[in-house]
Amino acid sequence: MKLQERLFESKLKGHCCSQTIMALCIEDLGKENTDLITSMAAFCNGMGQGKICGTLAAAVAALYVADAAAAQDHLQDDLMDWFGDRYGGYDCFEIIQDDALKRIELCPGIVMETYRKLEDMLHLRENG
Repeated sequence: MKLQERLFESKLKGHCCSQTIMALCIEDLGKENTDLITSMAAFCNGMGQGKICGTLAAAVAALYVADAAAAQDHLQDDLMDWFGDRYGGYDCFEIIQDDALKRIELCPGIVMETYRKLEDMLHLRENG
């Protein structure tokens, strides 16, 4: 199944951005942990306050789920640098400026691009 289809399926399940990132990563790692996916709701919409982007927070957490030593050693810093450079900040408010239209336009792409970055960092990508 293509990434776009998986993202859409996650949205249909009612997942927010952070839950989607973790659900996809756990699935691709061959693990199961519905409590962890549920807990990612804490990061939705910048922790409900427009703070740290939930996509970024979940992606960092996913690095630790996949390989805690590598995450701590360098992957977290690499991801943070990439995300900040790509989106001009780390907070939802910085990225979408509390604009509902920008959220609709930008957030799905941010989730997709960030998951692609995770796939590359963790060597998860399949053909297609």
